[in-house]
Amino acid sequence: MLRQARLPPLFRLTPIGAADDVAAEAARAAKAGADPGTVICAEREDILDCAVILHPDMPREEAILVLYVATLGLGDAIGAEAPAGIDVTYRWPNLLDANIGSIARLDLELPADAADSEVPEWLAVRVRIQVGPLDDDWREDVFPETSLHNEGAVEVTVSVLLESFCRHFLTWLNRWQQDGFEPVRAMWLRHAPAHDQEIDLVLNSGQFAGAFAGIGDDGALELDEDGTRRRFALVENIGEQGE
Repeated sequence: MLRQARLPPLFRLTPIGAADDVAAEAARAAKAGADPGTVICAEREDILDCAVILHPDMPREEAILVLYVATLGLGDAIGAEAPAGIDVTYRWPNLLDANIGSIARLDLELPADAADSEVPEWLAVRVRIQVGPLDDDWREDVFPETSLHNEGAVEVTVSVLLESFCRHFLTWLNRWQQDGFEPVRAMWLRHAPAHDQEIDLVLNSGQFAGAFAGIGDDGALELDEDGTRRRFALVENIGEQGE
């Protein structure tokens, strides 16, 4: 059961109803002064839907890089809890794929008036991952396209995955704080498209295709289109896709 989940000391679990809006509840709690490490989580057995509230000590333009940190934490959690044979890869800006399609997505909640150069009063990282079975094994262009259960991880539960995510997220948070963004970027790239690989992007600003050129210091994706280098800002392209 979710309420029995044992999280690292930094984190404090706040369960909410299965039908409640996790993002809205996280924003409300953060504005009300919730402690950093507060985890707002829907009480569901089929989907891990949670948001971790943080209080950054860096400008917004740097703080948003926590999306990459959380992606690594979730990827490591899946690797630790799921059986061998599930190949987890990252799709920019905020999707995780398992073998045949999308299984998880991450989003950021920030104060609407936070400028890039200012330290935001709060930030929340939202994580959604399909744990239980879907009606179909494959749902093309609709998130999620598959689930841990459909890919063979039939014994993984929401509470176990939440515990594992919090542990690995904390590990990568510490690494980021101590060593900067470079090791985070390097590990993210190990699970991402290869350099110069042709990729398709479906973003808030439209659809794009080109050769994957890397991730900038600011988290932007760099894409080569017919000899022209294009950059796509991270925070501007985090939003609903394929729904």
